[in-house]
Amino acid sequence: MNGSSEKDELKQHIIEIIVECLTTNSSLPSEKELVERLGVSRSGLRELLAGFEESGIFVTTQGKGREVQLPDISYTITGGWNILLRARPKSLLELLNVRFVLERGFISAAIETLKLEDLMVMRDLVDRMLAKAQKNEIFTEEDQLFHRMIYSRINNMVLDQLLRAFWELFDQMTHLQRSDNLLKSAELHKELYQAILTKNIEEAEKLVELQFEDVRRRLIVNKDS
Repeated sequence: MNGSSEKDELKQHIIEIIVECLTTNSSLPSEKELVERLGVSRSGLRELLAGFEESGIFVTTQGKGREVQLPDISYTITGGWNILLRARPKSLLELLNVRFVLERGFISAAIETLKLEDLMVMRDLVDRMLAKAQKNEIFTEEDQLFHRMIYSRINNMVLDQLLRAFWELFDQMTHLQRSDNLLKSAELHKELYQAILTKNIEEAEKLVELQFEDVRRRLIVNKDS
């Protein structure tokens, strides 16, 4: 490839191919086909594709080669922010505030979309949280599944990716996963479940805020210690 203008033009051709694959739900052409179609060497093609792979647009599967998938912004957040949080821990509090606004803002719509089977799963998760809390065991996995279940029916890809990224970053901060009062935290989840079950949106919004206050308190204590 000679010059940045030719490289940019080839990238645009690849973008067009990606869009075509996504809209037709088809696989990415093989390397051989792309080399012939774009008129580049195999090494030049791989150089062009590398940037798209880093953004999560391609997933490589054995026997199938590269498959195209919708971009996932959680890759960017968890990749770059994992480093940033170590250098600037207070950024986690900023991320938490964004997550709070999203979860509280979508809770009313989420409540209206949940189905009976979702509520049954959430009830089981609450029971597991209470059982673990009584044994003084943390319940991070159940907590994450509970919150993701709440918003699972909204069908908002960006919201789902953002919430997943926030949880993945939080999972890496093991020192923040233990609440000062595990039983109280589990009881809050039970109350939130009851508010969702009865479609009490105002109460649900209040309980979401109380849950985030507990996490904020842990963040501030750890930041100042």
